[in-house]
Amino acid sequence: MEQYGALEHLFHECSTEIGIPTEPDQVQLFLIYLKQLQLWNQSFNLTAITKDEDVIIKHFIDSLAVLKAVNIGQGSHILDVGAGAGFPGIPLKILRPDLFMTLVEPTHKKSAFLHFMVGVLRLKNVDLFQGTVERLIHSHRESTRYDYITARALNPSLIFHTAKKLLKSSGKAIIYSSKPLVSASIPNEWRFMSNYTFELPHAYGSRTISIFSHHGDSSSLTVPRGT
Repeated sequence: MEQYGALEHLFHECSTEIGIPTEPDQVQLFLIYLKQLQLWNQSFNLTAITKDEDVIIKHFIDSLAVLKAVNIGQGSHILDVGAGAGFPGIPLKILRPDLFMTLVEPTHKKSAFLHFMVGVLRLKNVDLFQGTVERLIHSHRESTRYDYITARALNPSLIFHTAKKLLKSSGKAIIYSSKPLVSASIPNEWRFMSNYTFELPHAYGSRTISIFSHHGDSSSLTVPRGT
């Protein structure tokens, strides 16, 4: 129980530090998530990050920082491409139950874990697609369009060249990275909107969340050269 209380305190401390308030019942769900991730990781290679503090800060807190970077509207539809063990999709859903979340993950073992966690955490309005984003595009749900597409620990070119077909005309792509993207790597039909750079708590390093819109959104800005 002492360790459990320490983890509760750590989560609250870190979420407060990045400016994301959390409720006690939400923190409890994150600790259930943490425990199950570590249990499953003993049999399946879901993540190389396994220590309690590392998972809380590098996975959970990092995932939630987007809520400071983007004003995500109530009831938005989000497509999390390459969800892996659920980041950032499941942390966002825990904190924002109003969101409609679709998790795309091609690996069977990770997809099975996602199904399990959605059930254990009793998350509503979460859709799981086992397969690549290309398969999703060609599936019966091809007509579905999303307000936001997220990519974390994934080559952003997959979003820029493929997943764009699943984005609403006013939608945004959200790219997590260790540093701002180089402008030369961004196709011309995409427009840079903003970078949100922040420090992870406990000196875990700097992270950047970059926001892009497709050319259909005239309110966006062009990518500044030399970024």
